[in-house]
Amino acid sequence: MSTRREVLIAGGLSALSAVASAAESAPDEKKCTAHRPLRRKARELPLDQAKEVIDFMEHAVLSTCDLDGHPYGVPITPVRVGNKIYFHGTGMPGGRKTDNMLMNPNVSISYVGKATTLPEWYSVDYASAIVTGKAYPVTDPKEFADAFAAILKRHAPKNSAVRNEVQMKVRGPMAQVWRVDIEEITGKARGASKWVTGKSIHEVQDMGPSKWLKDVPL
Repeated sequence: MSTRREVLIAGGLSALSAVASAAESAPDEKKCTAHRPLRRKARELPLDQAKEVIDFMEHAVLSTCDLDGHPYGVPITPVRVGNKIYFHGTGMPGGRKTDNMLMNPNVSISYVGKATTLPEWYSVDYASAIVTGKAYPVTDPKEFADAFAAILKRHAPKNSAVRNEVQMKVRGPMAQVWRVDIEEITGKARGASKWVTGKSIHEVQDMGPSKWLKDVPL
């Protein structure tokens, strides 16, 4: 017959085992930071203004990761078409960017719409946006042609349709077009509370000095 002490020990071990088992089966929030809300809500841009930052920028940084967890960031020249982002790269195999996306389609694209250093305020007047989603090579001929045309129109808007057609005919077969299916868009700006669509992206926003610097000489 078990003693009271043995019963208590057995019960304690059983409870600890149950806690450990639950911890193992429950998702560990410390291991996944996806879809976390922005902490500084006062600087969050609504979706339409975040898209303004995306559409304003000609260049961005694509972040990929291989299956071993090694990150890789590379500049791209993307274009947004609805809820998709298109960009091109070489059609040659073996590139790190390409292999990473084939291994792991989860990607992030970072856009910096403006970044003016404000030394007197120890700050930066910035506007940025981040797209997260999944990347896939475009294999459908019509989607490829439409995406390639959108890329040319975005980055060579003054070139004639004839010139673009020649470029597509000669360089298109050598290129690989990628599509990112957007899952989330977030945007931030120092002057988010005073953001004016069509204006704030082009100029420095005067948010005034920090409270503790108001009466301090430069």
